[in-house]
Amino acid sequence: MRSEAYKLSGFTLVAGALGFLLRWLQDMRIVGEAGLAVNAPISCLVSAIMVAAAVLLALYVMHLRQFDAPLQARDAFAGHTPLYGAIALLPAVVLALGGLLQIVKPGDSVLWPTMHRICGGAMVLGAFGGAVVAMNAGREDKARLCRIGVWMIMIFVVFWLITGYRDAASDPVVWRFVVGILTRCVILLAVYYAAGFFFAAPHPWRAIYMCDLAAFMCLMTAIDGSTLSGEEIDLGSLAQSAAYLAMAMQFLIWGFVFTENLKTKPLTPVGKEEK
Repeated sequence: MRSEAYKLSGFTLVAGALGFLLRWLQDMRIVGEAGLAVNAPISCLVSAIMVAAAVLLALYVMHLRQFDAPLQARDAFAGHTPLYGAIALLPAVVLALGGLLQIVKPGDSVLWPTMHRICGGAMVLGAFGGAVVAMNAGREDKARLCRIGVWMIMIFVVFWLITGYRDAASDPVVWRFVVGILTRCVILLAVYYAAGFFFAAPHPWRAIYMCDLAAFMCLMTAIDGSTLSGEEIDLGSLAQSAAYLAMAMQFLIWGFVFTENLKTKPLTPVGKEEK
């Protein structure tokens, strides 16, 4: 099913790139000394592309239901390219670098609170968990280790969500933070459904859908850390962008292999495929 995986991942990348562009154009409408947003049609376009991507991805996953989905982690996470091991580790490397940038970012206790440094440590923890999953997902005897790795990722995402919400609490411009908060919620759901393979509760179709939706949202939001903060690009904003890009790569990889490992349903006695 590699062709289907390429189609789904290609759509996710194109939609994410378009969302990135629209988010950047929307950021240009946040102007003035107070940083208030100027009403513009671009905000409607941002909402429209999020809804359209969610609906189109759902329709494509419904199309994929004509195939059989793997229910075991070793089958769902199996890679079929020589470089799969290195590719699977790449998101963990990027996420770890982002965490280190956030930890070492200088600043006083007001502009850069301790909570952000803890979040950077959680990022590194999540990166370690992602590496554990990448190296052991295809081995049945390492299921417990993979469950621990998934929990590490979940801890990072939950803390990242809490930190983002805390930062946004005093921001009067909803559009400056709402997409990022939604993205982190979608990330949490995507990790939950992908982790189902390790907890004997697989939801393959939901996992495919949520992984690609999360990848789209992460690509769209990757610009936020560097522009929507209202400050110049620094180590902190680069760390946020690195986290979004790392999670985008992670979900693109998972969505691709979950789709690639679908199987054609067996033939019926009359020689036709079951639908």
